[in-house]
Amino acid sequence: MKPRTLGAILAGGRSTRFGSDKALAPLEGRPLILWVAEALAAQCDEILICGRELAGYRCVKDRPGPDLGPLGGLAAALHDGRARGFDQVLSAPCDTPRLPPDLSGLLAGEGAAFVGATPVIGLWPIALAETIDAFVRDDPKRSMRGWAAVAGARSIDLPTAIPNLNTAADLARL
Repeated sequence: MKPRTLGAILAGGRSTRFGSDKALAPLEGRPLILWVAEALAAQCDEILICGRELAGYRCVKDRPGPDLGPLGGLAAALHDGRARGFDQVLSAPCDTPRLPPDLSGLLAGEGAAFVGATPVIGLWPIALAETIDAFVRDDPKRSMRGWAAVAGARSIDLPTAIPNLNTAADLARL
């Protein structure tokens, strides 16, 4: 039986390096976040926006609150997914518009997995919901790599790098 997968777009950041709201920054006439939503929708049973509101999508606030980086969004997604009967969460930040069409398959396997170069992109079993709460509460760095280690996640190197657009210059180069 195929696992039920919730696609979580992590979009709660302040975009300080970008200089404006990067989720809504246009790429080929469409906001970055919609590129990510489209890519995840093709691989997931449902899409969830974490850390912001976006018309037409189910949205949740970061957990346990804002300004926790991507872990706040992932924690919210794991809990939302658990409450609604999902088996796993496929996470990606709102600034990765060129996700592979087979990302879920590339990360599939036993337990959690993440893209080695971009650990915010990962496949996380719902069973990690309580573990992430403890990590967010107790780890002062709240790093994605630290979380991946605690989660026992496998690091997957993809054949092609996924562009991560942290600055307006990154977007211009893409």
